[in-house]
Amino acid sequence: MLLIDSHAHGMDAKLNAQGKPTPPIIPIWEPGKMTPEEYVKSQKEIGIESILILDPPDVTFYLKKLFGDFVIPAPQVDLDATNPEAIDKLFQQGAIGIKFISPEKSYGHDSYFPIYDAVRENNGLAVFHTGFLTLMHFEPGGIFGRRTYTDITDMRPAALDRVARAFPDLKILMAHFGNPWWEEAWKICASHNNIYADLSGGTCVTRSMDMWAETFAPNGIIHKGGLERLCFGTDSGYFVPGNGDDSRKKKIDFHVRLLDRINAPEEIRQKIWRENILAITKKNS
Repeated sequence: MLLIDSHAHGMDAKLNAQGKPTPPIIPIWEPGKMTPEEYVKSQKEIGIESILILDPPDVTFYLKKLFGDFVIPAPQVDLDATNPEAIDKLFQQGAIGIKFISPEKSYGHDSYFPIYDAVRENNGLAVFHTGFLTLMHFEPGGIFGRRTYTDITDMRPAALDRVARAFPDLKILMAHFGNPWWEEAWKICASHNNIYADLSGGTCVTRSMDMWAETFAPNGIIHKGGLERLCFGTDSGYFVPGNGDDSRKKKIDFHVRLLDRINAPEEIRQKIWRENILAITKKNS
């Protein structure tokens, strides 16, 4: 069984004397330890066929050039520092989607609508980080150069409800299932046919399996609307040989245990493992 990881990273940054990451953001891949072909083979041996990279454009496109079809490029942009023309150029470079994270306003704010429309016009995928965000990187002085402090309530799943109402044909991937707004994320995903979601990150896998079973199969009955648009994802860092492999195996095991617990049919399992992400990353779907 080969899976597609819908949430992956390959970026790095050097640490200063205080141990804080500092610009510039660079690819983590170091040539010499292993060839790209050997690395891809090592990942397929643990079950990973390809990965959606969600890093800044320079990193994402560099890794795409090195690793070919193993990398599906969805570069990260700053919603408050981009424009539709810049989005168009990223698609012209080969992007299949765009990653949004840490906005200065709610994702549902009208000022962002021209950017979402540019993604839609390019038949691309809009990937939204939802919920809690790691400390340091997106604060003033952090490696991403943001101007103000992150407000995670701007990234609540509920904000995507307004986006989906305005753009019902925009393909949306809701990353991290809204951590910690799980119930809110379920309702949004289950209610909009164009919203997909992943359970990537470190928090989802530590929550009670009872909670997840009740979320996707309340009272033991599968609710397809909230389950059949899940995409397998890890939020894992790739491209350091051997590093992260055990974590990825644990994420695979978590998904297997969840799907076994609720007796998910094979059809839905295949959608989660690879078919959903393939469908929403097709340029001519």
